[in-house]
Amino acid sequence: MQQLNQTETTASTSYAIKLDIFEGPLDLLLHLIQQNEMDITEVSISAITDQYLEYINLMEMLDLDLASEFVVMAATLLQLKSQSILPTVHPKASENQQYKDRQELVKHLLEYKQFKEAGQILDQYADQKCLTYSRPEAVSGQREYEISATLFDLMSAFESVTVRSNNQDYEDDYYEEIQEDPITVEMQMKFVQRMLIDNDTLRFTELFSEFSSKTEKIATFLAILELVRLKEITTVQSEHLAEIYLQRQVA
Repeated sequence: MQQLNQTETTASTSYAIKLDIFEGPLDLLLHLIQQNEMDITEVSISAITDQYLEYINLMEMLDLDLASEFVVMAATLLQLKSQSILPTVHPKASENQQYKDRQELVKHLLEYKQFKEAGQILDQYADQKCLTYSRPEAVSGQREYEISATLFDLMSAFESVTVRSNNQDYEDDYYEEIQEDPITVEMQMKFVQRMLIDNDTLRFTELFSEFSSKTEKIATFLAILELVRLKEITTVQSEHLAEIYLQRQVA
């Protein structure tokens, strides 16, 4: 995951985003496992730890309000990683402890995954029951969305947007130096709301094509998170890791 320089976020991140409605550390781990197409029981602790810390670093750079549980999980992963690579005085005892600690994490992930899947099934059942009475018959060719995009889906999509603009780094830095009016999260919230007045749905990546500077993109991303938190918009996709779309929240 690409690292963002701290100075690049200063102009737009004085507006701290609360993540109360978003996911916790186990959700991030499950996201990384799915993204890497790993089996939970065979997960690479070393690889997952490095990627987890990259996400934490990005969340801190964006000035997102991190819950203490994320830090605790980071410490747990680092401990597991160190157990697997550092020499010990009693190798056999260390190996047994490493196995127990790893199995404990795997157990929590499997239980949480089952819990999430059960909740999603119940949500889908409730939605289908409601839509049976309220939604008109789908128009041919109309896009169907099945799941909500998670915080970490959004972060992955945002990271891909910033990667694609790497070739413009020099021009972006120059542009930001001469820019007189600072870009704020509040300004970008209004921009997203205006865009959704004329569009029922809006592709996540298409929204960022409007901007050239990193500051504008960061502020826009934070604006999306805040609008989701305020339940003014929803972020949806047909399946995990698929294209993300923004929609106005229906009352």
